[in-house]
Amino acid sequence: MSTTEKAMEAFVHETGSWVAAQLESCTRCGMCAEACHFYQATGNPEYAPVWKMELLRRAYEQRFTLVGGIKLSLGLDKPITDEEIAHWGELNYEACTVCNKCSMVCPMGIDIGSLLHGMRAGLAAAGAIPADLAAAVTKQVDEGSPLGMTDKVWDQRLEWVADEWEVEIPRDVKGATTLVVFSSIEVMKFPANVAAIAKVLNKAGEKWTVSSKAREIVNFGFYEGSEEHTKLFLNRVLDGAKDLGVKRIVVTECGHAYDALRWHAANWIPEASNFEVIHITGVLGELIGSGRIKIKPGFFNDGGKITFHDACKIQRKGGHIQEPRDILKVLAPDAFIEMTPNREESVCCGGGGGVIAVKAADPVRYASFELKIDQVNTVSAKTVAMTCSNCRLQFTDGVDHFKLDWKVAGLSQMVADALEE
Repeated sequence: MSTTEKAMEAFVHETGSWVAAQLESCTRCGMCAEACHFYQATGNPEYAPVWKMELLRRAYEQRFTLVGGIKLSLGLDKPITDEEIAHWGELNYEACTVCNKCSMVCPMGIDIGSLLHGMRAGLAAAGAIPADLAAAVTKQVDEGSPLGMTDKVWDQRLEWVADEWEVEIPRDVKGATTLVVFSSIEVMKFPANVAAIAKVLNKAGEKWTVSSKAREIVNFGFYEGSEEHTKLFLNRVLDGAKDLGVKRIVVTECGHAYDALRWHAANWIPEASNFEVIHITGVLGELIGSGRIKIKPGFFNDGGKITFHDACKIQRKGGHIQEPRDILKVLAPDAFIEMTPNREESVCCGGGGGVIAVKAADPVRYASFELKIDQVNTVSAKTVAMTCSNCRLQFTDGVDHFKLDWKVAGLSQMVADALEE
């Protein structure tokens, strides 16, 4: 089966009545383009979300509609080619974070983000995914983590974190109430975040644990668009939760992992509904709001202005918009300032959806990050707080690339630093 045939088969599989209704509703008005940070940063018309899903539309029209069949037979439209599959692979993996802001502005109410995920499903089936992204998926299949965090590395890192920060990290505790699953980005690149979350949960008296089986929350199958791989990585987490008998799963600072486990898992894996899934941002809000932990008012008032970056999957889609603001208004009542746009209308960092893992995407990724630079500099902030480690990785890389004098902070770590003893 050729590359195009594999993609077409996947597109047809993706095209049910809902997708057909969505595609038929599109008026090609182009309003979604203005919502896309890649289009805003470059002006490239091919980065318009409506164009990124063009092959899905053509596949649907040619296969399922009379008009499409006639156009194809008369030569008014051409069959999709391998070259087009490769090109749209670049558009969808290098210049789309699947942030879904485009859906917010669509006057027809089309869920463009879901359609773009359908595009990725077809591209993944055809093997038209960037080599470095494919390598990360393979590594997660074989080693359990896209960053090479094997069982041995995970064990060593957690022991080191516990010793270095003098914090207890319960492991494989059967009967615990809460399973906490960290991302390899945190464990490998921001280990202080692991210690911070452990410190907060221990202070609150939470009955929690980590799992040797469910040790990676990042889901590169979800980035890839492969249902098979997405389910594989989700099941590793769910199996770990089932073995330990927990009631809820806490996703730490990773937006797409939260999206996959909270919103998509229940549609694919019925057992996922047996667990409450919550993001660590919601947990922090609960613990502080209930008084189970107390934080020092004004603890971060003296380090210059602090602003907050809304993560697409945690704030816009996940709804955890108010908790970070309530916390920052306590930690830095005189220093906290909003950048614009914010909340649901926030501009994506530019590195999500697997984009930061694709080397070829660096030019457009940095171009889109300049939108964030303008936002932060406009309010003269010196610290940018956030609740997603993938965003944090994009910000720290952007700060280094553009030689900015900012601090990049995870909200969990800020809370841990300001705990009342």
